[in-house]
Amino acid sequence: MFNFLKKLFGGAKRPDAQIEPPAPQPAGTSAIKSLDLNIPDEALQDEARFAAYLQERLPFFGEVVKVDYDPGAGSLTLHSRNGDTMTKFLSNALLALREKKGQARAQALLNYLNMTEALEGGDELDKVLPVLKSRSFVDVARRQMIQAVKDEPDPPQFVYLDEAENLVRLFVVNGETAVSYVMTNALDDWGIDVGELAETAQANLHKFLTKTGVQVAKRSRFQYVEIDGQFESSVAFLPKFWAQIQDQSGGAAPIAAFLSRDKVFFTHENDVQGLQLLELISADLSDVPYVISPDQYRWEGGKWSLFKRVGRSVQ
Repeated sequence: MFNFLKKLFGGAKRPDAQIEPPAPQPAGTSAIKSLDLNIPDEALQDEARFAAYLQERLPFFGEVVKVDYDPGAGSLTLHSRNGDTMTKFLSNALLALREKKGQARAQALLNYLNMTEALEGGDELDKVLPVLKSRSFVDVARRQMIQAVKDEPDPPQFVYLDEAENLVRLFVVNGETAVSYVMTNALDDWGIDVGELAETAQANLHKFLTKTGVQVAKRSRFQYVEIDGQFESSVAFLPKFWAQIQDQSGGAAPIAAFLSRDKVFFTHENDVQGLQLLELISADLSDVPYVISPDQYRWEGGKWSLFKRVGRSVQ
């Protein structure tokens, strides 16, 4: 039976795919571009170039026969000879590969391309982080899961907590080259409940941000958060950060727009011009990948609440 989770999140275990040298080419045929595991820097400039490099070379090697690129999701779907598929997200791989050189880069790329999601070293729980998503994301994915695994009486479900209206707190295992969502069956494997998972993820987030830092930059009348290009939206789970922002605003409640996983803009409730500019940005998400919500949320009393709905413009 087709495993939907394997296709969508890359969580199923498969034998390692071996990268083999290409077969000799008959005379008169065009040369096949070879896959260099020590991938050149120019192929790591952005997700599109990384995807194009792999799409052009992977189908000629080992078990992979086709590679589909989804720029909206920032992912590659690898199709193997036996019909299996595996979706790999690009952003974590780019960050990891850029930092490595030589054999270390080659090994990291090989790990990324393997048709398995084994994490290198350490406990999976130590790599769990909280992420912000829209409630509609969970609802759509749940319907797809039920349809894909309709023969199973109890299909796996996302583990999440309600954060605010249409916002939920999901949990991911942040691997070196891949991110996978935590599902209900993982809690059984780890022997913990949702509350314990949330506490662990929160502690891991603080450790993670100690390494990456949280930068606050200014643009016009509002400010935005910079972390690592992937976990900016997780700043929603930092009460001390927002309490400090509120103090700096003379006690006015912070108003934030969690537009996508890497775009968090904020101002405060008394900044009329800043709120208007924030709404203009939120309304146009046509070129923003990994969209969470165009709406504005208010921080007060240690939690988020819906401040204003913002209609998303249609291009």
